[in-house]
Amino acid sequence: MELRRRTFIGGFSLAVLGFSGCLGVNSGGTTDITIANETSNTVTTSIHVTQLSNDTQLLDDIVTLDAGETEEYEEVVSGAQVEVSLSVENGPEDTYEWSDGESDAQEVHIDINDDSIAFSSFVD
Repeated sequence: MELRRRTFIGGFSLAVLGFSGCLGVNSGGTTDITIANETSNTVTTSIHVTQLSNDTQLLDDIVTLDAGETEEYEEVVSGAQVEVSLSVENGPEDTYEWSDGESDAQEVHIDINDDSIAFSSFVD
């Protein structure tokens, strides 16, 4: 019986480790937010997503993007009305109110330009 218990515990540990990756920001789910660096320089950005109904912070991240590079965040919002704030170190900053909708099929795309930030929302 001891051998079965060890086999179970070993298998269970591997399963937990396998599932733990599914909880990360970029885990292969539906993309909610995409940030694109449309400048010719490397930029460091700070993004904050806050649920408006209860001020819950859903995302708080700092990311450095090379020219032309993008960063995707998946399964952040899930049907909530949120405020998305993006600021670029030594550059522009802006805020956008957005709802993912009940179908969880909406995405917000953020373009970082030399002196502005542009938000656009669309259905996947």
